[in-house]
Parts: sequence; structure tokens; C-alpha cells
Amino acid sequence: MTLCSTPRIALAAALSFGLGHAAQAETYADAEREGLRFETGFEVISDPKTQMKGLHRLFLGVPIQRGLYLGQTFYSSALGDAGGAFFWGFEIAKNIPLQGRLSLNASAFLGGGGGAAQVVGDGLVKRVGVGLSYGLTDRLGLGVGASYIDISGANVSGPAYGVNLSYQFGRKNGEGQSELDLRSAALGAGALVVSGKTRSGGDLPNIGLVGAEAAFHLGNGREVVLFADGGATGAEGYMQVMGGLRKRVAFGGEAGPLSGFGQISAGFGGGGDVDTGAGLLVGAGGGLALAIAPGADIELGLNAITAPSGDMTGAAASLRLVRVFDRKGGTETARPQDWVFSLGLSAQIPNADFHKPGTPGQGVAIMQESSLDLMLGKHFYLTGNAQTTMDGGVAGYAIGLVGLGWTAPIAPRLDLSLEGHVGAAGGGGVNTAGGLIGGLRAEIDYAVNDRMKLSLGVGQLRTLKGGGMAPTVVQFGLKLPFTTH
Repeated sequence: MTLCSTPRIALAAALSFGLGHAAQAETYADAEREGLRFETGFEVISDPKTQMKGLHRLFLGVPIQRGLYLGQTFYSSALGDAGGAFFWGFEIAKNIPLQGRLSLNASAFLGGGGGAAQVVGDGLVKRVGVGLSYGLTDRLGLGVGASYIDISGANVSGPAYGVNLSYQFGRKNGEGQSELDLRSAALGAGALVVSGKTRSGGDLPNIGLVGAEAAFHLGNGREVVLFADGGATGAEGYMQVMGGLRKRVAFGGEAGPLSGFGQISAGFGGGGDVDTGAGLLVGAGGGLALAIAPGADIELGLNAITAPSGDMTGAAASLRLVRVFDRKGGTETARPQDWVFSLGLSAQIPNADFHKPGTPGQGVAIMQESSLDLMLGKHFYLTGNAQTTMDGGVAGYAIGLVGLGWTAPIAPRLDLSLEGHVGAAGGGGVNTAGGLIGGLRAEIDYAVNDRMKLSLGVGQLRTLKGGGMAPTVVQFGLKLPFTTH
């Protein structure tokens, strides 16, 4: 199989490039007045024929025109008994003001995924949606909507109905800085010690995790926290995506190096034969953070977690390296932070041991992927990368990576980037030898303008335990730089 021999993959490429071309043709004066758009909600499948009876949706979009956003959406099973079914992909969303506080919303999604033995084959997902939203405030909206969802390899093809919340971030003083009161971002690893049974009836193993976290100020030591982790050992293919509220207290005054926090959280998780029921996870815990530099902490956390509709309960201990942007929140000393959001397609050219024996996958695995790069200066950056399958007969195959990158100009409008990754992978009959993987990649970036780059990359992923998957990876995508305050 080749990239151009699959029409639906060509459609995905056309979506990525076509939106980029449209954005190039437009002036960015209107889009500059807007910031990121965040949406979350639930959709109930009207006539479910699988264990996926409803989905939770998370969307984060970058403005490319006034009221038009290009970004990534993450879907996870939320009703039924399919915890661990995840779908990730590209989405374009349009917000059209109607009258007063009412607005019309429309969206189109193309992505992939699978899991919980609900999807076989390629895992390609297509969705179109329309809805109405009412502005509770200038930034916060509450809406209802309907959509049509089609999942290749699953008996899901029909309407769904749901509710959603949206939040529109703004811009600071017309300077291109998003009013996103980001406190910190972190990369880390941990261990999830669990009790219960797997979906196949065995005892649950303990799970090694790698992941990332972001925290946002609410004021008075309160924070909103978002984190995602993947199973690197013990439960190949396990993944959890959660959010919560955190209260932080500094010991020895605001300038003290030590702080403590408590938090409550909820989200969705599963995969790796872990029985999380419908996928809902709830947790509570806390931790300690030690400042090792003005903008860096080492953080130790402990979080109790359970799946109310499944058979999984445990405690997760984590160690994270935290980049702190603003310790107090809303201060004039908070510095702008540069980021790069990337989305695109990649082809994994398999080696001889890429597929597990007896599984249906064959040929090249086509993945959709997204990355978020945190710039540490002019050249170095931290990166987080997520991937799900769209073609190649490996439905349910997913990857989460964290790493370090370096970038520098090599010619006018051309940059060279080099990245090293470590992370977790699993699902879809791909032989990830337990889940822990690493990789290297080189990319050439062409600056279409100051807000968009085209990127072409080549690299390799492989298991870190030896044996199993070691594909060569070819990638094409868009990079969208932005700045937060």
C-alpha cells in the first residue's frame, strides 16, 4: 500500500494542506484578535450496536480566520462498556454569531483510533456536527448539538446528540499573546499499583506510566490541571486522560522553595486489557514540589484512582520535572512563552517484527499525529506527541511520546529540527514488546509565513526492550507557532 493509493488518506492530506493554503491566502488581522478555542462535551450514540454507547469530546483549536479554528479533537468512550476506546484526529470548527448571545457552531472531524476490542481494521473515524451555543459570559458558552459519526471497522454509523461547553481565549493588547494564564507544564513518569481483574479475567498487573501535565491559575492558590499518561510497562496500550482542581500551599512564605498541594480529578482511561467499564476514572491525591531553579520544580505526587463502572482501583506515584512560568498568577512579571502546535500524517514502514503473529495488520500503518512544543529558548524545546492509526489494519494502535528537540535555521525560510523521544505504545496487534518505546526524528520546516510552517520529517521508532516494532517513519504536517502570557 502507498500513501496515494488510499483515497481516504489522500482526503486527510488534502484537509491538512487545504486549510493551510486557505489560511495563507487570508490576512491574519481578524484571527490575531482571537486566541485558542477549547470545547468539551458528551455525545450519546442514538442507536448503539457496540459497547460504545456514548463519547466524551475534547477540542483545542488555533484560529486561522475570524471564527474559524483548526485543531485536534480527542474522543473517548464515556457510556457503555468500552473503556479504552480512544479516537484522535484533525478538526475544523466554525463559530457564527446569530443574535444576542446565540451562535451557530459547525465542525468536521477526520481521525482514527480504536481499543477495547470494539474496532477492527483501519480505525478511520469521520464526523460532522452542527449545534447552537448560548454565551453564559463573553468567553464561556453552553451548547447542544447533533452529529453524524462513522467509524470504520466498528458497527457505528449514524447520528449522535450531545451537550458541550466552550471557552474562547483572547489576545493580550493586540500583541499576539494568548490570555491563557498558564502556571506550569511538566513531563514525568510514575507507577500505578492496582487491584482488580482484567477484561479477560486475569489479575491486573501494576502499570508503569509516562506522561505530561499542564496547570492553569484560578487565583488564591487554586489551579486547573490537565494530565495524560500512557502505559509503558505492565499493561501495553493503557492510557488515561484526566483533569481536575488543585489547591497549592507554599511552606515558609511565597518565596519558600517547598510547596504542597491537594487535588481531585476525573477523566477517562482504559486499554491494555484493563477493565475500566465505560471508561470513567475519578481520583484524589496530593504532592510536594521543590523549587530547584526560579522556573523549575521537582514534583512528587500520589493519586488514588478508581473506575466506578469497572474493576480497577489503585494508587499512582509520580515524579515530574516541572517548568514553572508564573508561580503567583496574574502578575506583571509573567513572561510570554513561545509554543509550536503541530498536526499531520505519518507513515510507519514496518520491519519484519512489527506485527504480532496472527493479527490482521499488514503493510504501512498510516497515523495521524499532533505535537505540542514548549520552547526553552531560541533553539531547544520540550515536546509531547500523540498518534492514532487511520489505515493499515491496526485499529486501536496508539502512541504517546515526550522528548527533547533542537531547531535552527539553515536557509531563508528553512529550519532543521532534531528530536529524541521516549514514551508508550500499544494496541492494534502491533508488537511493542510491553509498551516502552523510543525514537529519533529529523524534520525540515518551510515557513509559509510567520504563523505557519510546512514540515517534512523522517525517523525511526523502536521498542526499548529489544525485538518487536522498529518502523521507519515518514511524516508530513503543519506547524503553528503561538505565544501565551
